Amino acid sequence: MTEPSSRERKPYKPTLFDRQGPVAADTIRAASYGVMVTLIALSGCLILLHRLTPGTTVLAVIAGLVPYAASRLLASGVGSAWHHVMSSGASTPYEEQFSYQESLVMRDQVAEALASYEAIIAERPSAATPRLRAAALYVSRGGDPHRAAALAREVQRMPGVSARDDIAGTTRLVELLAGPLGDPGRAMVELRRLIDRHPGTDAAARARLTLAELKREMAARAE
Repeated sequence: MTEPSSRERKPYKPTLFDRQGPVAADTIRAASYGVMVTLIALSGCLILLHRLTPGTTVLAVIAGLVPYAASRLLASGVGSAWHHVMSSGASTPYEEQFSYQESLVMRDQVAEALASYEAIIAERPSAATPRLRAAALYVSRGGDPHRAAALAREVQRMPGVSARDDIAGTTRLVELLAGPLGDPGRAMVELRRLIDRHPGTDAAARARLTLAELKREMAARAE
């Protein structure tokens, strides 16, 4: 009996880390505090009263909710302040590192990492970073250059995309078109687009060099 193909497998269910990112660790920590206090309160009731009543059980649960709520509020406040500091002119902007997905890759769970990225991509239509990271993984380990190219194009087409992300997406697309996708003519079009959109940048200078190299290669093939 053959194993089910990848198309027949159950769809990936986003985890807490997929949905909340680094904030998930704060949620888990706050929940553990709440459970711990609830258990302590229940133990205290048993020691003092030698029994549990509905009233004491409710009070124990409420006692556990207090540290949970306080921890979440504190984490939220600290996170907001940290984001404000990191986003201010005094420092470089914060960028999510996607450590959960990277840990999956390190454990050779590439399919799971890609599925996690895809779940994030589906929930964040204007997020460039997970698309760029997923595209890189599709190229290096996923064996799907077509999906990588599609993600790079999504980044290019995002309204208000930053120059950095636009350059990164276009560079990835050029590499794919000139390499595994075998479309150097389209790669040249993308290079010209990059030069026009970001004149005077190092990326534009590199694009001119790459464009000249592709022209020489195509001329040599024609001869």
